[in-house]
Amino acid sequence: MRRTTIFFIVFGAVGLWALAQQGGFFQNYPGGTSKSVYRITQEKSNYPILLTMEIQPIAADTFTVKTTNEVTGTRTDLERGVLEGLARAQLEVNSESLTALRKFLPDIQPNTAYVLPNGARFEAGERDKIAGVDVIRGVLTDPKKPNQRTVLALTLNKAVPFPPLLQIDERRGLLWVTVFTLELLEFSMRP
Repeated sequence: MRRTTIFFIVFGAVGLWALAQQGGFFQNYPGGTSKSVYRITQEKSNYPILLTMEIQPIAADTFTVKTTNEVTGTRTDLERGVLEGLARAQLEVNSESLTALRKFLPDIQPNTAYVLPNGARFEAGERDKIAGVDVIRGVLTDPKKPNQRTVLALTLNKAVPFPPLLQIDERRGLLWVTVFTLELLEFSMRP
């Protein structure tokens, strides 16, 4: 049982690290030492997952990347919660709509609506800060998922590996219920 849980934690960390690579994160990384700490919460678990990514330059284009996951929970929660939370983070960060939105990121202005090529819609809101990082908040909706919305905070900071906020809400009757959140808690950067 313990080996299975450790495998899931390692599998999730490797998967998120691979996702950052796939999204062009390391090709665009500005250099320097950075640390990002995210909290992953999900409706099915009472225990949040802390995901930390530390990047340390070694030479011109060589870095050491350290990712860790920390979660405390019952055996049952650890068996399903860690894997599900990290897998869901991978799926949501790499969703078709969010991938399309990232292409337009430099052009996004506050309080403006955007229709993406896949038919999704992003309603940009106000500028804000999360963990000291400048963001534009907004809501992403996808016609393929009419009972879901994604509350986002996007940043142009190329040292931040994932959106500072990615919250999935599902419509249940007349209410929106948050079922998943990936949120930046801490960010630091030095040259």
